[in-house]
Amino acid sequence: MTDFLIQSIDRVTLERLELLAGERGWSTNDTALRALRYALGLSSEPVIGRDRQDIATMRGVWNQLENQAFSEAMDAFRKVDSGPSFETLPKSGK
Repeated sequence: MTDFLIQSIDRVTLERLELLAGERGWSTNDTALRALRYALGLSSEPVIGRDRQDIATMRGVWNQLENQAFSEAMDAFRKVDSGPSFETLPKSGK
């Protein structure tokens, strides 16, 4: 492998690189290599998540089967014809 030296990195870029490395448990060098590979189209794994509040970013990403099961469950809920759970039922004649 070849070594490559990047000079004159601004403070904000370096801080972001170090923050990402710490969040993922990677070295700063590994984080920089992953970012470079992604930017050059050599990897489909983005270094940063799209939305930090997205549940997929916070707890991992669902695989295709999990995503399909969730979609099917949500479709089943949409088909249920009921009101809110706090509605009182009519009293029986007891």
